[in-house]
Amino acid sequence: MQVPVQSTHGGMAKAPGALTLIASIFRTQGIFGFWHGQTGTLIRETGGSAAWFGSFEGVSLAFRNARPATVPRETPLPIWQQLLAGACAGMSYNFVFYPADTIKSRMQTEDVSKTLGAKKNTFWTVGRALWHDQGMKGLYRGCGITVARAAPSSAFIFTIYEALKGQFGA
Repeated sequence: MQVPVQSTHGGMAKAPGALTLIASIFRTQGIFGFWHGQTGTLIRETGGSAAWFGSFEGVSLAFRNARPATVPRETPLPIWQQLLAGACAGMSYNFVFYPADTIKSRMQTEDVSKTLGAKKNTFWTVGRALWHDQGMKGLYRGCGITVARAAPSSAFIFTIYEALKGQFGA
C-alpha cells in the first residue's frame, strides 16, 4: 500500500485495498509472504534499540561525569543536556542500522511478478546485490534526512520521558 502502482497505460493506477493486498500476498507468496523483509526489521529494531538507549545513556553518563563532585549523582541533567543526549540517540539509531532498513524496504517493494517461480530473494542476497550495484551510497541513500528528522524527535521523546520519570518516580 506504500508503493505507487503504475497502470498499464503509463499513469498511476488506483491503489488496491488492504484485503486485496492480503489475498494477493497469500496467493503469490503463501503465508511466509507476510514476513517478507522481517530479517531487516529484526536487525534494525534490535540493533537500533541498543544504539538508541545505549547512546542516550552514554551521553547522559558523560554529562554526569563532567559535573562538579558537589552535584549529587541523582540530580537530573539540565534540559539542554537531556535534549542533546536524546538527539544523539536518535541519530545513532538511524545512522548505524540504516542499511538494514534500506535492504528491507528494497525487498518489500520489489515487483512480486518478477520473483514468481524464481529463487526467493533473501535479506543477504538483496544486500549483496545492492552493494554490488551501488556500493555504500546505495545502502545509505536517504539517510541524511532520516537522521536529521530523528534528532529532534528523539530529543523530545527522551526529555519528556525523563521529566515524567522525575514526576512520577521510577
